[in-house]
Amino acid sequence: PDRQVSPRRAFLAKTTCSAAAATFAAVTGCTSTPSLAHAFDGGVGGLGKTKPETGIRFRNADLSTDASSATGIARSDLTNELLAPDGTAAIVSFDAPWPVLKSSTGVESRDLQNPEAAFLQVAEAPRGTTNPAELKNEFFIDTILGGKGKYGAYGEPIDIKIKKIADAPRAGYGLYSAAFTTFTPGGRESERMIYISTAFVGNGVFMLVTGSTAPRFRKQEAAIRKIADSFSCVAAPKSSLRSST
Repeated sequence: PDRQVSPRRAFLAKTTCSAAAATFAAVTGCTSTPSLAHAFDGGVGGLGKTKPETGIRFRNADLSTDASSATGIARSDLTNELLAPDGTAAIVSFDAPWPVLKSSTGVESRDLQNPEAAFLQVAEAPRGTTNPAELKNEFFIDTILGGKGKYGAYGEPIDIKIKKIADAPRAGYGLYSAAFTTFTPGGRESERMIYISTAFVGNGVFMLVTGSTAPRFRKQEAAIRKIADSFSCVAAPKSSLRSST
């Protein structure tokens, strides 16, 4: 459960929140809650900054598929063709038990009633790193857990602990766990836990991030791990199709 922050942390979180709210109002001209179609653009839970930096670029967004839209069921077997920073295309997929919320800049599968979610992120691979199972903690702190990421809508996460999981599902992939504290819109601290699945294509690190609040993660860790293990990322065949940006 959330716990009350210290006065200093509350001040910093509220200041960040006010700035984000002002920016949102200035850009959109309104302060209403974003619709579900654009929920992904507002950070984890659909709130906060309008567009967190996830590094997602579609090769052709019209060709992305979601099994839930065809079957009418509330789970997602999602496949996308995404681009690495150098333009190399990758076919990325994962299987999650929640509906997909998709925008022009990202893909998220989220439980609309609870804090569980899974989303994709892409970042340039650190220089000299060629193994997705050997990424440094600083890489994740700068990308997924940075102030510009989905968890940084109301201030950069704190109390971050990251570790590599030895039993990654298969060769060519990495798996990590992270525990950290985020700020809520009301200036409180919320403990989170996530799995991060990683793969390399071109010069990009393609990541599936899935998790929840710490108490719910601990109760559902096996199910969340199953989602993390479903992540697949391979180089796509070359195509003459123009990329979506």
